[in-house]
Amino acid sequence: MLFKMKGLAFLRYPCTKQKRNIMRTLVVLNLIALACTLGCAQADSVYNQQDTNTLRCFDIKNFNENQDGAGTFRYTTPDMSIRQYTLYDSDGPLTGYIEDCRELHTPYRYYYRYDTKGRLRQMKVAFYGITIGKVYFYDSLGRTTETIDYSEPYKFKLSDLIEKMKREYGCDLLNKKRVIGVHRSKGERDLKRPWYSVFYLEEEHTHYGDEYLIDGTTGETLYVLKREEWNECGSDMSDYYAMVKGLPTTIAEKYLFELNKKKGGQDKKGTKKKGKSFWRKLFD
Repeated sequence: MLFKMKGLAFLRYPCTKQKRNIMRTLVVLNLIALACTLGCAQADSVYNQQDTNTLRCFDIKNFNENQDGAGTFRYTTPDMSIRQYTLYDSDGPLTGYIEDCRELHTPYRYYYRYDTKGRLRQMKVAFYGITIGKVYFYDSLGRTTETIDYSEPYKFKLSDLIEKMKREYGCDLLNKKRVIGVHRSKGERDLKRPWYSVFYLEEEHTHYGDEYLIDGTTGETLYVLKREEWNECGSDMSDYYAMVKGLPTTIAEKYLFELNKKKGGQDKKGTKKKGKSFWRKLFD
């Protein structure tokens, strides 16, 4: 008699001990193959649903019960300060809600915008006010409709900058008490290449620190201003007078100014003094 199982054929008789062992092995292998197939199918399903299943929703009911009457609700968790507030159109009607989450111990900040039904429509992350990584936009079904990569122009990434400043200068960019500011630019109006700037205080309770200009492509330190004074009220009078005189105020402008000065000095050294002409000597 001939039996078939999963495309495998075997005779019932004669059935020796060796054949029984082979049959058990084949059955186990078939069960393992079936389990792997189901597992792979499940993993693919989870992966394909990530964009919709992991999206946040705004709890409108909880917000309405706790907001201060002016459309704002503030609360804190052990590591986060959260501010939720309503968003209105210029004409007056409600257009959605904003959730602004700031980490208490690091400079990271998370921004979420929801529609009037509490569905997530936009998400972004900031570092000292700089939008980093990708900004995501979603439709009403939670599907990604658009992404904007704000870090794309910078081959030297923010993580590289954090590591470099710690390794080379002992500057902890996650320490909000000593970092006055971290900025970056594509450099379209000045250096014509991407750059970062960092202002780091000498100590927590001081008004002096060092400012660094870092190439946003190679990570090279381009310029350092030592023991610069910081005015917590904004630009000090020295910056104002510099602007009036047409002098540079930002570190990128100061770097270019110094480069031009050096280049001008080299040009002067390379220019030979012209002697008097034959006719000038004749009539002097």
